[in-house]
Amino acid sequence: MPRVPHVPYTGGEKESLHISLDRHRDVVLWKLEGLDDEQLRRPMTPTGTNLLGLVKHLATVEYGWFCAAFGRPTETFWFDTATEDMTVGPDET
Repeated sequence: MPRVPHVPYTGGEKESLHISLDRHRDVVLWKLEGLDDEQLRRPMTPTGTNLLGLVKHLATVEYGWFCAAFGRPTETFWFDTATEDMTVGPDET
């Protein structure tokens, strides 16, 4: 497992947020490390959720949260966030 930074109990909010986000991103990447394309895209649930879809979902939620938190408009996604954010099709990279 990669060295995952410890989120400090003291310090600024910005520093804690950066470290926390980096930590969570690193853990997700670590869990996916070594998997081939077929394993990443294989549906794992009856709804079709796959591991790359989970990464897509995490990125979508993070993007939406930051836009909302900082009063920025969100851009329209190329997929339906209500039904397609947990899957990645063969044409998506």
